[in-house]
Amino acid sequence: MSDDFQGHSGIQRMGEWGGVVKYGPGDSSMIVMFYLKPVLNPAKSDASGSPQYDDLVYVRIHPPGERLNIVDRRATDQDKKRFPIQWAQFKENAPQESSGTPIDMLYPSKPSIGASLKASGVHTVEQCAELSAHAIETIGMGCQTWVNEAQRYLQVANKGVKASELRKMSEEKDMEIRSLNHKITLLEQELNYLREQSSNAVTMQDVQKLLANQGGNGRRGVFVPGKLSDTFDAQAAQINATHVTRDLAKAKVSPKRSRVRVSN
Repeated sequence: MSDDFQGHSGIQRMGEWGGVVKYGPGDSSMIVMFYLKPVLNPAKSDASGSPQYDDLVYVRIHPPGERLNIVDRRATDQDKKRFPIQWAQFKENAPQESSGTPIDMLYPSKPSIGASLKASGVHTVEQCAELSAHAIETIGMGCQTWVNEAQRYLQVANKGVKASELRKMSEEKDMEIRSLNHKITLLEQELNYLREQSSNAVTMQDVQKLLANQGGNGRRGVFVPGKLSDTFDAQAAQINATHVTRDLAKAKVSPKRSRVRVSN
């Protein structure tokens, strides 16, 4: 196994006394591409008197998101065994991509995120979940959130629940909370309005003052709640409200004296 990248990610035992050590985030997450590269052949060039080239198989390997940490060299038989999927795709002249869940599945409603990750060499959710700190820094703002979401996606998927459905439920819950907060705000505004209106409401005391005022001057006027006329006499109003007024006294008719007719 090549030691292109430092730090092993696991040990696969082979028998009692041996094993294979995996370095880096793992071969399954690596960006691997086999390609043909024209290489100058000195012997053929000297024999022909002109430059002669041979098409040799090279391989380019780098962790996803790390554009500067790239190994580009002639491919070996060990590389072909190490990356059998990409090697088979190369021989069939097919696009060489890592196996896994397409990165577009992470944010199906936001294809721009998938396009940004693909531009950085991240083509699967598995690759995104295993991005190194250097790769996260290289990709830039928002990448750490995408990595966390990819890890959560894989955890949920392993439990047999679709991550897209879980995210949809979470978004619906957030929408419901925002709706409730909006309703609470409207209720608070309505309550404040009612409080302001109640400060100008007519009370029983205002009604009594109005009746007393009308009983004292015998006429009706414009009444403003909470405000009495400048000529209002509280004592006179109380007497008029509880006793018979002069007008009512005049309305009473005294009995006439009966006349006795004397006959002659």
